[in-house]
Amino acid sequence: MILNSNRKIALITGAARGLGLQIAKELGVNDYEVVLLDRREELLAQSVGKLKDLRINAYGLGCDLSNIDEISSVVDDVVHSIGSPHVLVNNAGVNQVKPLQDVTSEDWDFVMDINLKASFFLMQAVVPFMSKGSSIINISSIAANSPRPLSVAYAASKAGLISMTKTAAVAFADKGIRVNAICPGAMETHLLGEMSESMGDISGVQPKQALMDYVGHIPLGRIGFPQEVAQSVVFLASPASSYITGQSINICGGLTLK
Repeated sequence: MILNSNRKIALITGAARGLGLQIAKELGVNDYEVVLLDRREELLAQSVGKLKDLRINAYGLGCDLSNIDEISSVVDDVVHSIGSPHVLVNNAGVNQVKPLQDVTSEDWDFVMDINLKASFFLMQAVVPFMSKGSSIINISSIAANSPRPLSVAYAASKAGLISMTKTAAVAFADKGIRVNAICPGAMETHLLGEMSESMGDISGVQPKQALMDYVGHIPLGRIGFPQEVAQSVVFLASPASSYITGQSINICGGLTLK
């Protein structure tokens, strides 16, 4: 194990692109060494290269989070070859856009395994190596608190992630480890684009219209940017949030005010 109390190491899942990559970049420019986990190894290598071009100490490890056995193994690899994480960001997430009555058992398990089960077992695997002052940030969604007829498993998994965040915050408080959740609204990511296409196919409208029907009226008048979520992650990872734990922060342009 590499021991150096001055190093700040952050482990981010689903980090080969989109929100996860932006979180890794934002942490990196704030003096964290970042470890990116993703099952898309070729894309992961490209993303790590881009971060290194920015003079960020970045590492990429391939991991299929649906395979629980891989989680403990990859955490051991991180700890012994890079160092003990100070920050864990459970960002990896998938969705199945289908009408509620068409959702299969396989669809349900696919979403739950990545969005909820993997996040739980990553926390379980990482916490023994974390020191006082460490932080876990779970990326949930505003979908956790509103009906999602075309994304029922996704919404349920994100609600479960909020519940798990609260429990973990209590469970790890005596270790000085804080656990919080961020709930993004509609963000300009690949996942949102894919959802828009699927929702458009189901409803028979153009993807852009399907997206606007989905998000409704956002008080700030626009879709969010991944950097706006990433900056909140940096805040929750830092000592500036040292008295915040067990909380869920909505980053949604005021959409939840409706």
